[in-house]
Amino acid sequence: MNSRWLAYSFALVGLMSFGYACKDGGDGGAFIMVLETSPVDERTDVQVETRIGFRINASIDPATLTDETFFVTDSEGTRVQGALAIDDEDPNAAVLTPDEPGLSVITDFTATITTGLTSSSGATLEKDFEWRFTTLDSEWGTSGWLEQINTGSSSGQQIAVDGQSNALAVWEYEEPTGTSIWANHYTRVRLWEEPETIDTGNGGATDPEVAADGAGNGFAVWRESQNEGNIWTNRYDVDQGAWGTAELLQNGEVTAAQNPSIAADAAGNAIAIWFQQDMFMNVVMWANRYDAAGDGWGTARSIDATASSSIGLVTAVGMDGAGNAIAIWTRPAVPGDVIWANRYTSSGWGTAEMIKKDGTTDALGVRLDVGANGDAFVVWVQNEDTRQDIYGTRFSGSSWSEEPERIDTHPGNTIQPDVAVDGMGITHVVWSQSDPDFRNIWARQYTPGPGWGTPELIEPPNPDPTEDDNAEFPRVEVNTAGNAFVVWRQTFDDWGSIWSNRLDPEEMGWMPMRAERIEDITRAARAPEIVVDENRHAHAVWLHNIDQGIDWIRTNRFE
Repeated sequence: MNSRWLAYSFALVGLMSFGYACKDGGDGGAFIMVLETSPVDERTDVQVETRIGFRINASIDPATLTDETFFVTDSEGTRVQGALAIDDEDPNAAVLTPDEPGLSVITDFTATITTGLTSSSGATLEKDFEWRFTTLDSEWGTSGWLEQINTGSSSGQQIAVDGQSNALAVWEYEEPTGTSIWANHYTRVRLWEEPETIDTGNGGATDPEVAADGAGNGFAVWRESQNEGNIWTNRYDVDQGAWGTAELLQNGEVTAAQNPSIAADAAGNAIAIWFQQDMFMNVVMWANRYDAAGDGWGTARSIDATASSSIGLVTAVGMDGAGNAIAIWTRPAVPGDVIWANRYTSSGWGTAEMIKKDGTTDALGVRLDVGANGDAFVVWVQNEDTRQDIYGTRFSGSSWSEEPERIDTHPGNTIQPDVAVDGMGITHVVWSQSDPDFRNIWARQYTPGPGWGTPELIEPPNPDPTEDDNAEFPRVEVNTAGNAFVVWRQTFDDWGSIWSNRLDPEEMGWMPMRAERIEDITRAARAPEIVVDENRHAHAVWLHNIDQGIDWIRTNRFE
């Protein structure tokens, strides 16, 4: 277990005298003296979960210990919020316990005790007292099992984080009796809990997706095989600490459906979308919305502009900070694919429109992300003559780009793109691209105004060329503040390990040598996924092959 997952106890390290005048502070002298501080002055390796405290040479008058007589500020003058108290076992010591999730990383802090603090005898400091310290960067912990159910094999793992730094994971589990949807819940106190099933129990449950709101409630959707396939949902209630009862998302004439996707906003609303056949066997895109302030799930409706006899391969939906949503889906054309989109606002759904109109080229590996400010980006792999390139289109304000544009610029076929948009509309696109020998992970950043930066290689070369091989299946996530994380699978022969890199918003670009391996057992890993919360904590999950045809899920956390 990563020791940073535990709150550090208050420990005063060594006697430190700072030369304050003290005639006899313990017996009613004119001034009291600060004897010890935690952390010590000028310490530069402070953990983010630490508590801040001090000891004086007399008992503290509780009435004078307030957030105006003892406080901690960062380099911008913002005060650290938390619980302030006299130590239970030492009346001469006071402790500030920061609110979750703790102190900010790589930050300079100043702790201040003012002359308003007095001892029980009325003595004060001669003048205000300050000390300074700096917090460490975060780090990946030790990977571990998210589930070990023992009777079958897992796949399709998905993960979401809420506004409280908790996480929800869902996955499909196959055993001889059929397939089911399982879930697990993470908190910083209890860590990962025991996995549980959340579907109807009828078997044939596949294709799970998950989303979480700001308070910690979660939403899962999946497909069950009865009636040629129906879309079901379940909600995790954070107040109850439990999943509810699975319910059917379709209503009215319930016909065959598949490819569900779901998103939630911070206020607790959610939107689910899926493909559904109509009575004429045409395939139409449908949606349903969960109203946190109303009666929950509403009435499902079509959000499509046209029906098709062929089902698309991709559906995706995302929500912004105001509760607006963007849904996309693909449809086969001849000989390629087109991409459709529709937007939900407080006025309801708009009119669906094509955002990739050229049906002569494919749209493979389509991915969508929606930023908190409402900007969105869609990327895909497009066949261009004899090669494959990354293309994308951007939504900003109230419209999409007039034409998709190519994003990669180097020779070599590209595969497996992903995209993430932060709170200011800054967008990170990643992909795997071949050079003459192997596939590598590349990234490119779009900034509103300046536009596209230069593509960057974000994974380092292997120091042993004989062990170099393909890097593939990248996934990228970014929080509102712009902290971005990428995970991918690094292969060697038939083995695969999971690697990660990260980008802080104040940095000028990715640093390949920061990339690191984040799983630490026999290399049989694949299909990584990642999420990052607003406190710069990240969760990665992936499949790990334990035997022929049997995969379980492993996880690691950056904190």
